[in-house]
Amino acid sequence: MKQNNGIAAVYNFSAFVVALDDEWIAVTAGHIFRDLKEIESSGAKLSNWAIDDSVVGTSSMPVYPVSLDIDSDVQFIYDETEGYDYACFSIEGLVKRALAEQGIEAIPVAIWDANDLDEFPHWLLVGTPIEFATLQSDRDMVKHHATIHVEEVEHVPEGLDATNLQRLYARIDFNSVAEQDGLFDIGGMSGGPIFGLKSLTASYESYRLIGVQSGWNKKDSIAFCAAQPFIRTIARLRLARRFTEYRRLGGHKAFADFK
Repeated sequence: MKQNNGIAAVYNFSAFVVALDDEWIAVTAGHIFRDLKEIESSGAKLSNWAIDDSVVGTSSMPVYPVSLDIDSDVQFIYDETEGYDYACFSIEGLVKRALAEQGIEAIPVAIWDANDLDEFPHWLLVGTPIEFATLQSDRDMVKHHATIHVEEVEHVPEGLDATNLQRLYARIDFNSVAEQDGLFDIGGMSGGPIFGLKSLTASYESYRLIGVQSGWNKKDSIAFCAAQPFIRTIARLRLARRFTEYRRLGGHKAFADFK
């Protein structure tokens, strides 16, 4: 791009994986793909997509190249006024297998579709801040993830806007990140998950998926979207499409029995 003196730029965003029956779906923020479409419209060519699990994998591994077309492979919705900020795409085949062999597990339905979220009020934002990464196309990339304690607030923090669809808001506890001295740039954590624990000393084996990181006020607070409504909608749409295909192929089972 002319804006980058013709040098290839690397774009990084956070995401997480949920299980819908036997499917793996990567979930992230919709504004990421809105931004990429704007970059593309200004003349950039989007290429060399990859999934990098090196920050959470069991061993150091190269990134996994994936074929991704925003228009045909990604479902995303972003509306700044309404408060929608979601995106997802499927992880299939060899990439799914490679991630699984590295110890990556998709968040199961019992975690993302639970009805006891109020019992998990201690929230953790997880992702890869740009400040913790070296992203240059001409050298090896180095990334470090961050797990940040965020505390729910009832009011809309200064610097963030209220939306028609109520988002969730939280104050960032920067001191909860080891070896960090106060505020740092959390840009790059968009699309990362917010998990809930029963207490900050509770085992990570007992947790719930709360939300999808959307924005922050460049100071001390974040806004994020509840995860359940979006994932439930995607699950229903996939089931409906499978049922339609089943009927097209001549199946006669009742919809309620179709899995």
